[in-house]
Amino acid sequence: MGISKEIGYFNTFIIKPAASQQKFHIEESRIKGGFNNQSMELATRAFATDENYAERRRKSALIYSGIYNSKTGVNKLNEFSVGKSNTKAVDDSRGSIQKLYAEDTNLLIFQEDKVSRALIDKDAVFTAEGSPIKTLSKIVIGQVIPFAGKYGISRNPESFAVKGGLKYFADKKRGVVIRLSRDGHTEISYYGMRSWFKENFRSFDKAVGIYDHVKDHYVLSLQNNTSSYYTLAYDESSKGWTSFYTYKPNAGFTLKNVLYTFNGPDLYKHYQTNNYNKFYTVNNSSKINLILNNTPSVVKIFKNLSYEGTSGWKVNDIKTDLDDAIFTDSAYDISAYNNSLDYDLPGIQAFSKKENKYSSYLQNSSSIDENEIIFGEAISGVKGMYVSSVFETSTTDTSKKELFAVSSETVLSSN
Repeated sequence: MGISKEIGYFNTFIIKPAASQQKFHIEESRIKGGFNNQSMELATRAFATDENYAERRRKSALIYSGIYNSKTGVNKLNEFSVGKSNTKAVDDSRGSIQKLYAEDTNLLIFQEDKVSRALIDKDAVFTAEGSPIKTLSKIVIGQVIPFAGKYGISRNPESFAVKGGLKYFADKKRGVVIRLSRDGHTEISYYGMRSWFKENFRSFDKAVGIYDHVKDHYVLSLQNNTSSYYTLAYDESSKGWTSFYTYKPNAGFTLKNVLYTFNGPDLYKHYQTNNYNKFYTVNNSSKINLILNNTPSVVKIFKNLSYEGTSGWKVNDIKTDLDDAIFTDSAYDISAYNNSLDYDLPGIQAFSKKENKYSSYLQNSSSIDENEIIFGEAISGVKGMYVSSVFETSTTDTSKKELFAVSSETVLSSN
């Protein structure tokens, strides 16, 4: 039978073991052993042991510790008392919990196939009409209330980004991108990109989400273990996906109205220089694929191609629905690209500035048919219901380029 003896000046209890044991046990009599700290009485101590303890992983449950208060010095983050009801489980049929986000007095719980919210530090009592009456309670995590709709964050919690009351995330299982607001779920991938996301989500494992507060865009980067990736931006004001980017971020954040992104171990600052299209020390070009299709379902002759904007744009890959590859830039040498107004391409004349617009004739290289207009030694204009062209800048020109409008003068086809 052990005995205990109090040594006041050491602030400890020295407990003598049984006669068969040679070691003594020492307990501090004061919290942290500090001078004049709260003292524990030398009295009966109740304890319990679990000889069959083991690790248990609950993928769809929450557990919380004791409180932490830096002002009063209370730190009970390491306390998980089995005597308290400190766990809260959600529907495990909805998959594992991937993300938690605290918003005011609510806790948002993102599972693979569901998004729910739980009251924090309060519980709710519902009336017969279904309206919640909030009442104060000692319950840390209250009732779990799921959002309508079967959407989740899949296994891509890195896609989560927030701006004010709007939360954005990707749901790879359903091939959609979601915005969560007070109105519930909204498929923002539906705005012009529904089929694209459903097809491309299959090829990528990682979806990095960043909210760019400088441009007010939600940036989503689909990535896998190879070098292939797609980084694109959603603009809330225009309700659409406005651009593809040529950089591949690992993560990112906005601090004091400056966007930072990580590329590997390196941190980069965006929008800080006048070098446009330069990401992670690499120069890139801007490309805009445009389709001109006035008076649909009518075969037309597109006589020219005009644009309004700054100089420094070249055009390639001009084609119509009747010819998949009329003009290409395969023979065009980008190294000869300059900052003037004119750029020569096979099948397209140099752009000339007239009345603040840059314009060029289109020349068809096919054989001459009856009633077609002849321009010099080639046929003027290309025939089709629509014409597709790619406007591109040079990788060596990092100045600002603007493109406001593109048009083409057309006449109805005689054939």
